[in-house]
Amino acid sequence: MQINGQFNANQYEPNQGGGASHPPAQKVPFTITGTSIAENKARDGGMFVVELTSSLGTQIQRYNIWNKEPKAVEIAHGQLSALCRATGRYQIDWSNEGAALRGAQGLMDIGYQKGEEPTPEKPQGGYTELKRVYDLAGNDPSKPGANQAQPQGQQGGFGGQQQPQPQTQQNQPQGGPTPMTNQGGSWNNQPQQQAPQGQPNVQQQQPNPAQAGGAWQPGGTGGGNAQSPPWGNRQ
Repeated sequence: MQINGQFNANQYEPNQGGGASHPPAQKVPFTITGTSIAENKARDGGMFVVELTSSLGTQIQRYNIWNKEPKAVEIAHGQLSALCRATGRYQIDWSNEGAALRGAQGLMDIGYQKGEEPTPEKPQGGYTELKRVYDLAGNDPSKPGANQAQPQGQQGGFGGQQQPQPQTQQNQPQGGPTPMTNQGGSWNNQPQQQAPQGQPNVQQQQPNPAQAGGAWQPGGTGGGNAQSPPWGNRQ
């Protein structure tokens, strides 16, 4: 499923909790074995789906990144920020369905959903959910001052390579080469806006595509004017 934009964990406060066949466990090591983007059942929004696998089983976590309810989007951003910080993968590119998270590792708590706890009639209990995630050292990314995993190469927008630092252009002569600018996780040639004679050139401000993903309304894409959902066509 093709969708443009990015997610940057640094833009959202981490939050824990969410919703599953993995048995209850505390701080069990996991590896992210799959990521995808899917439309919800009501066909009025989309989810970022992450598969977390441990030696005990697999837990599917769905983040309501594209939803008509702003509160649901806020919760999803916080939970996904916690996962990104725990694994050290801070940048997610929606165009490749979050491939940067695949292979990332951490620790997780799995517990029963509310009302699904074991009972005398059903001693094995019911559905479980992802309760919390930690880095490999056991640090909780939602706790202030937590020693979180270090970002690993901005893999969401640069294919696993360390993000290069753009050089500042000074006194560039008119008609010279255009500077390289970092827009949304990829390097592009952006024409420099020409100012009137006698005034300094000012680089035209570009929108931040990391804000993509949010409350989606029919006939829009959470900020755009497209007439179809942003996850409409899979490549």
